[in-house]
Amino acid sequence: MSVRIFYIDESYDDKKFCLSAIAIRHAEWKECFHLVREHRKQLKQDYGIYLRKEIHATDFVAGRGKISDREIGKWQRSRLFLGLLQLVARLPKVLCFNICLDVAKHSDPEMTAWDRVINRIERTMLEFENREIPLRRSLVTESSASISQDSADKLRERLNCYRARSIIVADEGRELDIRRAFRKMSVFNPIPSKFGVWPAGQTSRNIITERIIEDPIFKPSDQSYFIQLADCVAFALLKRETPPSERIKKYGINEMFDQTIAGICFKGASPRDPLGIVRA
Repeated sequence: MSVRIFYIDESYDDKKFCLSAIAIRHAEWKECFHLVREHRKQLKQDYGIYLRKEIHATDFVAGRGKISDREIGKWQRSRLFLGLLQLVARLPKVLCFNICLDVAKHSDPEMTAWDRVINRIERTMLEFENREIPLRRSLVTESSASISQDSADKLRERLNCYRARSIIVADEGRELDIRRAFRKMSVFNPIPSKFGVWPAGQTSRNIITERIIEDPIFKPSDQSYFIQLADCVAFALLKRETPPSERIKKYGINEMFDQTIAGICFKGASPRDPLGIVRA
């Protein structure tokens, strides 16, 4: 079974609500954590940034909060923020899912964003299965001619065990609302057809979530380097999507998402957007 762990956090203002998810495969998790841990150790050594202090993008870039044993100016913070985004982009086999909604168009943009990201995760796991399983079956067929029937059966059994699954880990906040919504989606999740109607003629289908293991796991962001990185990605996306202030423009914060995260964005999340950003 292949499992991806999705670390999720948000960033927003009165115009836009952004939710970003960093997806890490279980097989690469240790390597990813080691890279992030070593990066934080280097920040400690070079800039005195505390290992156990949360890096919250909004405050970090604005120059707020005592995160170090020394003074770090805003320009330097902006360079360190860029370095964190570059770190995300070079994590092995990482994917990034992004939601960006107009606040004015949704009565509850946060819960709408969660609905979108959960459905995208579910759909993506299904697509991974649909792509991988036929390939594995083809490999078994090709190999069967040169091995015994018993070996072919064992190979078929092992290769057909592939199932794409996911786990969600997120910052604390609206745990109760999100958990309720997630549980509802596991039994009732009507999805409208992008073509107006589904093949059977109905305008929506009940496509329940089956490939996300358990409820989302919530933990304080100061206890998860990966959630902090998801916060950095969401903040960079927010500044990409909103008119930049003079300070943001001065430090180039509004350009950093494209400079770093664009290459790992999962474009299949929304084919209508060049970077796969879900906008509705």
